Amino acid sequence: MSTEPTARAMLGGLLGGKELSGAANVSVDDDAVVLAGDRERVVIPFATLHGMRLLGDSLELFHESGDVVLLEGSSDMAAVATQLSRRLCSLPEMMRSLRAFGSRKATPREEHDRFFAILLEARRAAEGAPNVVALRAAFDAGELRGAFTKRLKEFAAERYPKHPPERRALEAELLESVEPLMASVTTLEQAQDALGASDDAERFVRWRAWSSALGRVFERADECWFSVSAILVDGRRSPRGFLSRFRRRSA
Repeated sequence: MSTEPTARAMLGGLLGGKELSGAANVSVDDDAVVLAGDRERVVIPFATLHGMRLLGDSLELFHESGDVVLLEGSSDMAAVATQLSRRLCSLPEMMRSLRAFGSRKATPREEHDRFFAILLEARRAAEGAPNVVALRAAFDAGELRGAFTKRLKEFAAERYPKHPPERRALEAELLESVEPLMASVTTLEQAQDALGASDDAERFVRWRAWSSALGRVFERADECWFSVSAILVDGRRSPRGFLSRFRRRSA
């Protein structure tokens, strides 16, 4: 679906090795930037944009080919930059990954809700974020890692408030069951650092990598909950019996 032109600009730079020139109407469509000139129409898909830089009344678009498209001569370039940032750095869909959330097979009790609340609260904070930096900070990898670790330790403490050895054994088994989730959080942390250190020319590429890593965190959380749930159900048996089973597994 096309939109009304956002700005009028003079074209410069290269695209696909071809020099761009002349005046054009600039539109930000659903999945592309459209430059409608007097003689030709140039479409630049979002997926091919690696970054952008706004310098006064000029906007540079960094293409995957290494070419740079220059749009200049209009104060409306700031509006174009804002539209691009909103479209290309929006919050990805993640709730579809949570198949265990609300499923009867996932044992939807209080612990289920508390486990997934970590991600849901981060998502709510991100939806109210005023800018890209705040949005990224809502899913800080270090905070997610700490929150999941703390929550699992809480589960163990609630099961065995008066039996420290059994509590530690349950903690260890619960943490072992979420190793795939923690690995995905580490990948998110790496993508988070790369995004924070990126310059304008690669910001969209780094954002897509971060967004993909965030999606995997939701997927791994969904998968790991079934293991966590099974352990918690098993942990309701006698404390000594649980500790013996854990020691046998470790051996």
